[in-house]
Amino acid sequence: MADPLHTTPLPFGIEPAIDRTMLDRTILRPSPDVQGTSMEGETVLLDLSTGRYYTLNRAGSVIWEHCTGHNTISDIHAVLCDRFDVAPDQALDDLVLLVNHLVQEGLLQQERR
Repeated sequence: MADPLHTTPLPFGIEPAIDRTMLDRTILRPSPDVQGTSMEGETVLLDLSTGRYYTLNRAGSVIWEHCTGHNTISDIHAVLCDRFDVAPDQALDDLVLLVNHLVQEGLLQQERR
């Protein structure tokens, strides 16, 4: 799976937002100020509070479309493994990297069940 968000990993010193021990209990939802639209397998996000745009590739788009406030990170991981020809460990690493970035940017909110 390619890097789902055209960006670099979190800068050194920034704490990851996602606790890997809580993947089956962490729910994700878009922040209220974020609008997204999908076309041709990619998703463009606009943070209305900052005016910044973000582009997600096909894998990132699948992740985003499942961040509805109903799916856990484990649920989203299962979808990625089913949809893409990727090793489960790699899918999880890519998922957590993207989600951490989106949470840090204020595009996603997380809650624990």
